[in-house]
Amino acid sequence: MKKLSLIALLSTVSLSAFGADACKAYMSVNAGYSWGFNGKSTYTSYSNFPSASPTVTRSLGKQPQGMTTSFIAGYAFNDAMRGEVGFDWNPKMKSTVNIFNLETKELGGHATVAYDFNNNTSVTPFVFGSLGFVSAQATIKPSNRNDSATLNTGYAAGTNFYMYDSTNGQLAGTETKLASKKSASKTIMTTTVGTGMDIEVSKGVNVEVRYGIGFKTQDWTPITNLMLDTAATTAAVATATTLSAKSVTLKQLMNHSLTAGVRITF
Repeated sequence: MKKLSLIALLSTVSLSAFGADACKAYMSVNAGYSWGFNGKSTYTSYSNFPSASPTVTRSLGKQPQGMTTSFIAGYAFNDAMRGEVGFDWNPKMKSTVNIFNLETKELGGHATVAYDFNNNTSVTPFVFGSLGFVSAQATIKPSNRNDSATLNTGYAAGTNFYMYDSTNGQLAGTETKLASKKSASKTIMTTTVGTGMDIEVSKGVNVEVRYGIGFKTQDWTPITNLMLDTAATTAAVATATTLSAKSVTLKQLMNHSLTAGVRITF
């Protein structure tokens, strides 16, 4: 599946009450929500884009946010230490970058090490760390006044924006209006650290709640040679009447995640 972010990969940890059963294999399914808390977009602009400078660094207009899921196979080596491998799917992480909206699909995997703090109760706290990757692809759409501060401050309410491919920030009159455009795919390394709580509900069945902080360690450029215009037109348009971006690179992508799931021990 293809790739973006903005925004957020999670790893799922499974535990048993009184800690994981030693030398036992388990499987778990977790689902929850992920939301970004940092992210800079570096864009190379044409002269009429919001800055006269050719390159500008700016925070994401809206941080990536969306559902996340994990499917896990794990093994408890002893009463405290566990190892896992997992499959992760984030179907739609939404964010706003300058004058564009991104809807990013992420598919990937991770390896996790977890440590259980056994306390002879049915509730076991734990900490974990993960290393993995996601393959991300963004669907790029025109932004609007509600999503983009640039458009909100520069254009009247009710203004429509239309997206075109353009290598020079102008319309030659032969371009086709785009409802959306998919980016190239990108494989991005990820790390996650976090803590959680495991609750035994019956023998071999546990419920887990987990909080993580994720980091995407590589920059990504989903937007190249795109522009917005305030009218759907096939006529030639001068640069001064358009909003354009030669490229937009996302970096410093981090996210919170909160998930819950069920683990079954064999």
